[in-house]
Amino acid sequence: MNEFIFNRDVERRDDLLGIRGEWAALKNSHSVRDFDYIDVHILKELIENKYIDPLDTQNESPSVEEMFLFMNKYPIIRAKGYAVSPFRKDYRVSIDTLFVPKRFVSRRFKQEFLSFCASADELTAKPRLHAWWD
Repeated sequence: MNEFIFNRDVERRDDLLGIRGEWAALKNSHSVRDFDYIDVHILKELIENKYIDPLDTQNESPSVEEMFLFMNKYPIIRAKGYAVSPFRKDYRVSIDTLFVPKRFVSRRFKQEFLSFCASADELTAKPRLHAWWD
């Protein structure tokens, strides 16, 4: 089995994710930083540039690749997660949340979202759609 080789250009990765500040400036250089919602275009860049492993999962979540395909089908979906410090051995980007604002929720789409996110630790269906994997 091939081990995924992450792109170590932290500045570019963090720019794509909207993360600001130097990792070295943190008291604990072994930390993580949350990033706000990204769209399918940013996720595509993260995958293509090897900032995120397409086979990665957050516990019981669908894989990043499965999330990308679902978001590509429904570009209204946003993803959220965290980036791991470049000083850690487990340097990576992980997705732990999918979100859809209320104004985009239809009955048909809601059922598909709930089915796709059935393994989520927290799943909200009203008024917006929100799935989070711990």
